[in-house]
Amino acid sequence: MLPRTRPKRPWLPWARAGITVVVLGAAGWGLLELATRYLGLQKLVIEQVSVSGCRGERQGEIQKLAEQLVLGKPLFWVDAEELRSRIEAKRWVRGLQIRKDPPDRLSLVVEERRPVLWLVRSNGVFLVSDDGILLDRVNQANLSPIPVVVDAASQTDQGLARLVSAARALREKQQGFYERVIELRWSPRGPVAYIEGLPAPIYLSRQDVTKNVPNFQGLFVDRLSRRPDLARLRYIDLRWDDEVAVGEPEEAPAPAKTPR
Repeated sequence: MLPRTRPKRPWLPWARAGITVVVLGAAGWGLLELATRYLGLQKLVIEQVSVSGCRGERQGEIQKLAEQLVLGKPLFWVDAEELRSRIEAKRWVRGLQIRKDPPDRLSLVVEERRPVLWLVRSNGVFLVSDDGILLDRVNQANLSPIPVVVDAASQTDQGLARLVSAARALREKQQGFYERVIELRWSPRGPVAYIEGLPAPIYLSRQDVTKNVPNFQGLFVDRLSRRPDLARLRYIDLRWDDEVAVGEPEEAPAPAKTPR
């Protein structure tokens, strides 16, 4: 007698697993529907989106975009990466934090890029962020007293990048001086600042842009601002070690003799 053997069915375990998953999923969905309808359990579906970290038109822009993408979708299965990429694609957004708040809220915390310079070009005036990104045009909504880059020779990629770095360092370490600067330029000597009430250029250190800035602040308040010839000073040089060099006014040339 030959032994009787059953033919092998390699697909059978997979079929059993699939049927099990379907049955468990249907049972779970049914329990969820019963609990939602009769026991007051809320579905984990996004019904509201809260946006913080920005205001005004920007907040409304992010709110509208997020609601279009996620409202009505499962809270824990929403495609957060797509939402992140769509929002961070905006030039003024530096980063985004996404927090899921059960049962029905998605919270977005937006980190904005902060402008440090105005860039004046022939086609308009633009904000430049502290990481060198060209942002929006300057308007009444984003108007703020920050240094301006007008000099065309300072608007090359390399020069502008250096001025952004200088403005960022001044804002972080010498905010009082930064708030007084009305214009920044880049020269062969390094960054040059102009402040209100002082026509003379202020030469800043190339290696440490904040060098001698506190000494200058004290000198300007105590002595320079009181000088009657303040408008005739030729320059202020802060690149020296613990010393502020002042370019005194040049003496007026003697009048020429007229022939008789």
